[in-house]
Amino acid sequence: MNILLLTSDFLPNVGGMATHALELARAHVMNGHAVHLVHPVYGAGEQRVEEMEGFTVHKLFVDRQTPRIKHLLYIRAVRRYILDLHARVRFDVLHWHDLTPNCWTSYTLRKALPLVWTNHTSNYLELFESAMGKRKIRLFLGHADAIISPSRELYEKSAATGIRAERNFYIPNGVDAAKFHPGGNFGVIDKDYGLDPARPVIICPRRLEPKNGVEYFIRAVPLVREQRPDVQFLIVGGGFPEERARFEGMLREWRQAKDVVFTGNVPNSSMPLFYALASIAALPSLMEATSISGLEAMASGLPLVGTKVGGIPEIIEDERSGLLVDARSPEQLAQAFLRLLDDDGLRNTLGAGARSRVEREFAWPEIARRTAEVYALAIADKRQGVGA
Repeated sequence: MNILLLTSDFLPNVGGMATHALELARAHVMNGHAVHLVHPVYGAGEQRVEEMEGFTVHKLFVDRQTPRIKHLLYIRAVRRYILDLHARVRFDVLHWHDLTPNCWTSYTLRKALPLVWTNHTSNYLELFESAMGKRKIRLFLGHADAIISPSRELYEKSAATGIRAERNFYIPNGVDAAKFHPGGNFGVIDKDYGLDPARPVIICPRRLEPKNGVEYFIRAVPLVREQRPDVQFLIVGGGFPEERARFEGMLREWRQAKDVVFTGNVPNSSMPLFYALASIAALPSLMEATSISGLEAMASGLPLVGTKVGGIPEIIEDERSGLLVDARSPEQLAQAFLRLLDDDGLRNTLGAGARSRVEREFAWPEIARRTAEVYALAIADKRQGVGA
């Protein structure tokens, strides 16, 4: 099968959507498919085409214009590029991974290719609450031949918008269990960030965006250190500079800044190094699909403390592979951290349970196989003139 992936979030970013697109492309190649990935971005630059681990990446640059016309220029440029590429390669399916503007771009291609959309967020579903929003939803959903949700919550919300059940699919995110594993000799980077290897580290692999709940992780710091002043905290991810400045100000005010490290953006290839430093991982999210960073931490053998939102309870089996807490509760986060810090047996048992769960249910080749089955259905329906 010739597969075209379209995403505006890709390397060098290490966010969930970028990682999903990368790992899905790799797994499709492993499963015998040909893959091209088109990555449009706003900004000036030269178009680049490069080979990456068996698939082809096309990076397009669309000049920034005024907000009113930048999306129109983006859609026109990306549509033209994809149609030219399709004329040469003859793709079987187009699979896109974000909302606007790639949703509108795919809409203009609905007559050329079968279309599959993976919905990574519930944000668009909020539109359904107004009459104008309902019309937009019908455009978002109506031209897709199939829709994939990486959490059961998103799957159910998509169903509530009226999408036909036979075109609505739940397929979780996956993880590279060979790359992320416990006990590996990944090297030493603790000195680069001023961490003491003799003291425990709690890692929060989250970009600094409000939806990721990092503020509540920060607020848990003094609660933990009141009882365990030896604990260090590691926040891995970029995000909004103003959020980092705010968090650093809070920590300085509480006199806790010395033992909280912000790494900023790091390449995904370096993430095993950071998980190897940690004793516990945290997902304090306010909304989430199937968290890729959570799966990476679990594959690395870390017990995962996560909030009871979105797809997090689908990956954490409470008291078996991690601990679940309420969202927006630094107190519950701190209690869970302290419980794991003070009980080596529990921490090791949950870490082993996390690794076992990942191996059973979240390996990327299996996720890609299930995704290709959806492609086949979308292709068949397109030929028969059936849509979502």
